[in-house]
Amino acid sequence: MSTPTAVSPWTAGLKAARDNFWPSVLILVSATALVVSYYHAPVVTTWLNCIGDINRQYPSGFAFWCTAVTAGLIPWCFRMLWPALRPHHPFWDLFHSFFWWAFMGIIVRYFYALQSLCFGAEVSVETVVKKVLFDQLVFTVFCGAPFNAISHFWKDADWDLGRLRSAMAPGWYRRLVLPNLLPNYLVWLPGTLLFYSMPAELQLPVANCIGCFWALMCVRIAKHSEVDGK
Repeated sequence: MSTPTAVSPWTAGLKAARDNFWPSVLILVSATALVVSYYHAPVVTTWLNCIGDINRQYPSGFAFWCTAVTAGLIPWCFRMLWPALRPHHPFWDLFHSFFWWAFMGIIVRYFYALQSLCFGAEVSVETVVKKVLFDQLVFTVFCGAPFNAISHFWKDADWDLGRLRSAMAPGWYRRLVLPNLLPNYLVWLPGTLLFYSMPAELQLPVANCIGCFWALMCVRIAKHSEVDGK
């Protein structure tokens, strides 16, 4: 009798993208409304510029706390409300989520600054396209997606180094990261077009609005990319 085969990474990624298609559309429509309102609704412009001023004055602190709360704390609170998504170890899950996304917030803050140095800070079609391509084809492929996939897998494996070593055997990128890339592009390809269309000091806050939803998607995607640690 043959043993059951694991779900392929492409199948897992497609399933995750399909399962999250309409929620992805909802968050992207909301983000689009926010960007459009910034340029056409004075009251929204005023409020967002206040947030941008704080980001400009305290860039690293803002990146730490804003990302930790939006991508770490808020999704954790939502997970605690639904038994199917509730973590087995709530305290350690909150600790990981809060400080992991705070760390990623700092990384992204410096990445955005690097892009402004390389491509310019003005909002133009050429600049936005360059930033989107570099973000999605370089940063996401070699940094964002692998870091997040490994971090979430290790957490979900209860910090078991043995399971992590097994997961990091040859082919780890295909098994752990590819299931994340397809739904990642579903959300972040149009998402980057949106937040790179904002002034530099507002790119991270708008990205974090999308990232709040993405953090919840990462929880679901991780369930499709589990690797047998035996």
